[in-house]
Amino acid sequence: MTHSNLINLHTEAAKIDSQLTKLSQTDEEIHALYRGIQVWFSPLVKNPKIMFLGINPGAGFYNHNNHQLVHSLTPLEINEYVDPNQDYDLKWEWQYVFGPKGLNRLDLLEKSVKTNFCYLATDDEKAMKKLFTQIRGKLGIAPYEVFGNWTRQWVSDIHPKILICEGSGALGYLKNWSFKDEYVCECQTDSMEKGVLKNIKNCDGDVCGDITVLRFGRNRSKFKNIETVKDEIGKYL
Repeated sequence: MTHSNLINLHTEAAKIDSQLTKLSQTDEEIHALYRGIQVWFSPLVKNPKIMFLGINPGAGFYNHNNHQLVHSLTPLEINEYVDPNQDYDLKWEWQYVFGPKGLNRLDLLEKSVKTNFCYLATDDEKAMKKLFTQIRGKLGIAPYEVFGNWTRQWVSDIHPKILICEGSGALGYLKNWSFKDEYVCECQTDSMEKGVLKNIKNCDGDVCGDITVLRFGRNRSKFKNIETVKDEIGKYL
């Protein structure tokens, strides 16, 4: 991603955060839903092997910050999935997949990029959708379209070899709001879906090639079949 593109998107995100932060001080509905903004959960790497895309940030940082709104726009110094200070189930699932008992490629996990379709933090996806309704009505912003466009730009310009959508919801947003015409599903089972983004262009309009998209089924934060996760990712490394 070009430096100017990055600045523009961060500026737009900061503007929305500022508007919601101000509203949350007087508007009970916004106050009950909004937990701040977190754009990145990793360093920003160009052309990584792996990029993770979730739905939106949860309330974790908000809860650990004495219930103060989070305002984080810059990339982290270390990916959450290899951060020794982080301790949650999904991190350990990915540590197994990429670790010595799995692919033995923790270096790829360390150099991966992690972000979300939506950067606005809420308690859960249901709250995010309610917040989207508030944003559309009170700020005059079309959130699905805005975040869909941003995600399209991030994915196209970062251009990973493999884009891992963290759950069917994240994949749905990607297909319906970011890459409506470019996504082609190649395989779908209960435990996984594999597809491809065809002929993706960067911000300069240059065709950079296809991106493999993977989605793995989970029961909460545990994969339904972690060996399938390991084997499928391994095919494309």
